[in-house]
Amino acid sequence: MSGFGFASLIAFILYLNNWLIVVARLRFDLEAGYRRPQLIAYTLIGLIAHAISIWLAMRQQDQWVFGFGIALSLIGWSAAVALWIGMLTKPTEMLGLIIFPFAGLLALAPLVITDTHPLPVEYGAHIVLAILAYGLFFLAATQAILFLIQEQRFRSHKLGSLFGALPPLQLMEKTLYQLLVLGFITLTFALITGFFFVEDLFAQHLAHKTFFSLLAWLLYGLLLWGHFRRGWRGRKAARLTLWAFVLLMLGYVGSSIVLEFLLPRP
Repeated sequence: MSGFGFASLIAFILYLNNWLIVVARLRFDLEAGYRRPQLIAYTLIGLIAHAISIWLAMRQQDQWVFGFGIALSLIGWSAAVALWIGMLTKPTEMLGLIIFPFAGLLALAPLVITDTHPLPVEYGAHIVLAILAYGLFFLAATQAILFLIQEQRFRSHKLGSLFGALPPLQLMEKTLYQLLVLGFITLTFALITGFFFVEDLFAQHLAHKTFFSLLAWLLYGLLLWGHFRRGWRGRKAARLTLWAFVLLMLGYVGSSIVLEFLLPRP
């Protein structure tokens, strides 16, 4: 097994371990044996292993390469990083119910999707900003999903173990908007830097990606404007967050699937 393959496997195992810890905390209410510092430490080790796997996958034969599998792995890593940073100050580990398994599976993506191409150094800033934005919005979408579940259980008076393990609705909503603001700023800079490399949208197969990315950017901007100027919140904001994330993923993931697997190769 290659070096990045071994590191990817280690990251997957650690993320899976973290997911099992969170599930056990939720299912069996293991408050007495539950230690947040331990979970935070395991997450950090997983992030380091995941970062090493990405580094080794991108650095091949003395050159930088990039591909769809590496991009997916980076998205999972950035979402897990954002989750880990949040866990340092807030009880947001229940977001790991979704983030940990996705990050673990995405860590293995370069082993399955192996096609790569040389990566010009000047594209670095755009790619880093774009991947960071995707990760932040991935975490925001997860926050929105759990917020909707928590809010629905509260309305129906079904207060199970999930409700007790999640932070209060007010904290969930506050965290959601913090992620949205950070993601929106990052996506804005990613789009600006990306336009410097556009010469022909159709010849470079960028029309699909640009169209959906701009739609997502507009929807995120509308959501933030509605929140700060009109007081939008609750279910409406959570649903708009999910729709915007779908558009964003259609932009990058959809165009990458078309280019990598559906269009004929030269």
